Amino acid sequence: MFFQQHTSREVRFIEWAARHARDFAARAATHDCEATFPFENYLALKESGYLLLNTPEACGGSGATLLERIKAQEKLAEGCGSTALAVNMHFNTVTMLTLMQERGVSAHAARLLAEVAAQRHVIGGSFTEPGNAIGLLRPRTRATRHPGGWLLNGTKIFSSQSVALDRFFSEATWDEAPDGPAVLTFLVPTATPGIEFAEDWNSMGMRATASHTTTFKDVFLAEENVLLRRPTFTRGGVTYLFGTNPLANSSVYIGLALAARNFLVGMMAARKKPPLNRSLGFLPNVRVKIGEMDALIEAARAVLWKAAAEFDRDPPEDWTRKAAAAKMIAIENSSRVLDLGLRVAGGASLSRSFPLERIFRDVKAGLFHPLDTDQTLDFLGLSAFGLSDPDPGIAEIEAADTARRQPAEALA
Repeated sequence: MFFQQHTSREVRFIEWAARHARDFAARAATHDCEATFPFENYLALKESGYLLLNTPEACGGSGATLLERIKAQEKLAEGCGSTALAVNMHFNTVTMLTLMQERGVSAHAARLLAEVAAQRHVIGGSFTEPGNAIGLLRPRTRATRHPGGWLLNGTKIFSSQSVALDRFFSEATWDEAPDGPAVLTFLVPTATPGIEFAEDWNSMGMRATASHTTTFKDVFLAEENVLLRRPTFTRGGVTYLFGTNPLANSSVYIGLALAARNFLVGMMAARKKPPLNRSLGFLPNVRVKIGEMDALIEAARAVLWKAAAEFDRDPPEDWTRKAAAAKMIAIENSSRVLDLGLRVAGGASLSRSFPLERIFRDVKAGLFHPLDTDQTLDFLGLSAFGLSDPDPGIAEIEAADTARRQPAEALA
């Protein structure tokens, strides 16, 4: 691969992740085969302090920037994609709490962030719901008023690292809010009665992430665990905060692509097929494909690292477009690298004695992180012209919610 320029802090974080990656790689195939969660990896991350990678220094963490975290997580993924992706959901949630604190948009973010850091809690959750295409605009999970807070009822899917979570981060719709239907963003302890994990994650790729279905059955949500409240069908700055998540997740897939590339280079350099006297690396079809893999990885890094570095510099609306494009390129390029990798290795790529088939399955999971490629290109095209294209069904629900707010607004 190409030489990369890193700051001294970035080198420290990358080397930190590399030590864990070497350890995790020894168990990655077993956890994948058995679809078991890597609890021992999480224990190691806690004990070394890596779990506090992007926690603010004021809270006892390392205070890694978005770019620093992305570079470290790429390296961690080289050892175990499932561990890197799962713990990235923790880092994503820490980033959102930190941004809420810094921007002063939540009265409880600073306290919750400090508590999570002090107790070394694992946090994360899910906003995805079965059968709901507008989960960020109007969740189907319901919050109903209860003394001291709300009761939550609903279902979330793709709840990565579920079995290791101490607190669950998600959203619910409060239909009976005084000023019209509202979305509540919350962080609730997983020990709260009524939270259940189905342990139903049995997937093709990322099998060790424990991304189980989560159900809420009359789960009590205390006032002090609500981070944000906004009207349904409004962004309230939340989309911009969430925009760091898919960007950061993409680094995991670049790491997987790099692991596959490095394995193949070593494999082709060492192998010979008589009567050929030279290694398979001398074959033109092998060289060309490895060369394309290098170019794809370098391009993915370039756009992803650039977007991460400019997070705090760009206007939110411009950065959101840039981040969406960078995430798409990183995912598609990483996927293409594995397609090429299987062609380079030939039939051996199907053997579970080699890591390629596992990495192939893991990297394909990236194609389904929202927004997918078609959604991204549509979003970029619409926003280029300053357009929106709401589905008639969505527009109807939004209009009904708006109508319920008008009387309250008229009285204000």
